[in-house]
Amino acid sequence: MSAALNKTRVLLEVWFAYMSAYRAEIVIWILNGSLPLIMLGIWIGKANAEDGTVNGFTPSDFAAYFLAAWLTQQFAGAWVSWELDYQIRHGELSPKLLRPFDVLWEHLAQHVTERLVRLPFIIIILFIGVLLVPNTQLTPNISHVLIYTLSVVMAFMIRFLISYCIGLLTFWFEQATALDEMYFVAAAFLTGSFAPLEFYPPAVRAIIEWTPFPYTIYYPTQLLTGAISGTETLRILTVQIAWVSIFAILRLFLWKHGLRRYGAFGA
Repeated sequence: MSAALNKTRVLLEVWFAYMSAYRAEIVIWILNGSLPLIMLGIWIGKANAEDGTVNGFTPSDFAAYFLAAWLTQQFAGAWVSWELDYQIRHGELSPKLLRPFDVLWEHLAQHVTERLVRLPFIIIILFIGVLLVPNTQLTPNISHVLIYTLSVVMAFMIRFLISYCIGLLTFWFEQATALDEMYFVAAAFLTGSFAPLEFYPPAVRAIIEWTPFPYTIYYPTQLLTGAISGTETLRILTVQIAWVSIFAILRLFLWKHGLRRYGAFGA
């Protein structure tokens, strides 16, 4: 146990120092993920043009939803597919395989420490956003914050493992990251970043519910804003854990068989 904790500490310290050296680049990444903030302005404008509400959402409701969606997107993002793609194609994975722990933990530490570095910028942008729209309440109480914290960790793991699985496809395909680009396009519409899922036709939403997309942005957002509580909270967390388990098993399968192919080429 002490050896594992020591490895974890070293990984986090190394990657935190590395990420701290690239703060300007991280700010660019933050701005790059600003679709919910753009949609916030669009939907508030639409609400003001229609006597103050759209499908029951007031400007302050839209502000709370899209600020929470943006916050969730900042925590739940992952780029590990691009890291794996480069490491596999350029042979940089080989020395990492000699280390006494799974390569996944290094990538996970990289993502976690990057979140710590971007946290001050996130807080500033949220504070400004709440001030700009009167009567905006991001969350009703601390209990929703605690549930949201658990949910957003699950959301991050879902997205991280999806990206990891896509990256591992580089063992077989040269353009595996194209799938991650397709994911970004689909996620813009299916995660709730473009609009709350209440605005979608019932048949479309019923299909979306069977995918992992709404459990990475929409449902954590709803938990934070207090739109969901009670037994529905337990259902959401259960489904998130199920998706994490599915993609964790898929990652192990792809990793095991991908390494055999990687070693066959003398890497």
